[in-house]
Amino acid sequence: MEKREEPVIRFEKNAPTGKKRILIIDDNADVLYLVETILAMYDYEPVTAFSGRQALVILSEIDAPDLILLDMQMEDMSGPEFLQILDEKRPEIVKNVPVVFLTGMDKAPASKAVGFIRKPFDFDKFLAAVHRFIEMGTGRSQYKH
Repeated sequence: MEKREEPVIRFEKNAPTGKKRILIIDDNADVLYLVETILAMYDYEPVTAFSGRQALVILSEIDAPDLILLDMQMEDMSGPEFLQILDEKRPEIVKNVPVVFLTGMDKAPASKAVGFIRKPFDFDKFLAAVHRFIEMGTGRSQYKH
């Protein structure tokens, strides 16, 4: 299997006023592009990471996002592994930012994530879920199945 090169990610440290910043973490470039495009069209500020490792670097360089969309299965680490590492290194983010798994599975493991969005997703349902998870915040009802 060919090793894919991670794309160079550009972002502003602070989100433009009024826009909700969403960090999307997925090792599938097509999914990243699709989700980034959808969110940008609806006036969110998407920031993308091609791996869990890259996302940890980005989170050390930007203000906390309003939502994290996290792929469940990536090459460098699983979504739950990323969430555990994030909780160890930056517990304030896990405490204050809702994390939502993106998964092709029918359920997600019990974790500090607030929920999951099933892939492939319906455009309107995806946007409604993003809005709902941002409004819900974190620490209020952590997802358990």
